[in-house]
Amino acid sequence: MKKAVMAVVLAVGFLLSLNSGFAQEPKPLAPGWLSLDSSVGVLDKQIEQGKGSIEKALGIAISGFVDASYTGSSNRPRAPRNISGRYFDKDHGKVVFNDFNLTLEKPEKDWGVGFKLVGDFGRTAELLREATLWGTRLQDEPSAELREAFITFTIPIGAGLQVKGGKFVTLMGTEVIPAPGSPNPNISRSFAFNFAIPLTHTGVLFSYPVASWLTLMGGPVTGWDNPRDNNSSPSFHGGLTFTPAELFSLTSSIMVGPEQRHNISNQRFTWSNVATIKPTAPLTLFIEYTLGHEENAPTPTGTDDSPWHALAAIASYDWTDRFNTALRGEVFWDKEAARTCGALAFSCAGFAGTSPLNSLTLGEITLTAAYKFTAKLLGRFELRQDWADERVFQKRSSSADKNQTTLALQAIYTF
Repeated sequence: MKKAVMAVVLAVGFLLSLNSGFAQEPKPLAPGWLSLDSSVGVLDKQIEQGKGSIEKALGIAISGFVDASYTGSSNRPRAPRNISGRYFDKDHGKVVFNDFNLTLEKPEKDWGVGFKLVGDFGRTAELLREATLWGTRLQDEPSAELREAFITFTIPIGAGLQVKGGKFVTLMGTEVIPAPGSPNPNISRSFAFNFAIPLTHTGVLFSYPVASWLTLMGGPVTGWDNPRDNNSSPSFHGGLTFTPAELFSLTSSIMVGPEQRHNISNQRFTWSNVATIKPTAPLTLFIEYTLGHEENAPTPTGTDDSPWHALAAIASYDWTDRFNTALRGEVFWDKEAARTCGALAFSCAGFAGTSPLNSLTLGEITLTAAYKFTAKLLGRFELRQDWADERVFQKRSSSADKNQTTLALQAIYTF
């Protein structure tokens, strides 16, 4: 963690040491009561100028962010102090340095081959490593992770067949692993993100624009969050993006293949659908439905064919160019508890049930308020209520409850 913090200091210092006019001047925000444009805003401009000179010299795009947060639970979990069912925000009662993210991108147009490298340093990196076979899962992980590393090139067939090869984030789901300049509407992640879909893949993905409103994608990958294959059979990941109008788009994606270690017989299938609707300029609606099924999946009571379903919706509204609120609600059905409390999950996914479950239903509603103190500095506040049909949320050190309420604060600085 100390190395990650040092990396932030060095990076910011280096950018400030440079002064160039190559960076484009961002569109200024309207005046605001809590604006820090006269102080932190000056730092924004210096960093943008320094970054612009580096980008021009190297011919690559540079972006990233620094993220810190605090999350507290009404259940006050102890030993361990993990908030049940959470992923990136599972640390209770701590101010956490989540991430120093650095992203480097090169377009295809100059070399005919493009690339993207995304590195994370901090708590987010530790948690990403826990979710993959790079990590041992039962020990503390290093605070550095290569989230994405891939090249792209386009084969001149028809409208152009793009090929992406390497490690990349999944096509599935509404929410994503935190990305520069495009934070998720809420601080916390949904149960659908945590349990219903994968995070990353390693392999090859082909993409072809059939029409201006339809793009098809697909290719072989090593599997579900596995940088190296855990069996001798690859999986298929693909989908389509359908955009018939500016006000509506639909992304539908699938994942199918064997995902159990040293087993190529038991298939896992997941289908994710995300509709994005923009009825007015300030209002954006996201509706997600995901279903999954795995043959002979490890469960708390043995092995069984295990289905799961997730239904979620997010309404994000820009009241001004500085102030935004986002409301999310969802229900997650885990028929055999294979995704939440099965042997495939890490430490029973952080849930605190004291007896084996044969089914689990989770729900949550989350309200997040966000304010841009400057064009680069974002502050957020979140209130979230979780519930379940079983006593699975850890309460203090030795009990469990059907409910938990969390409060979170977050600061994100983007460059």
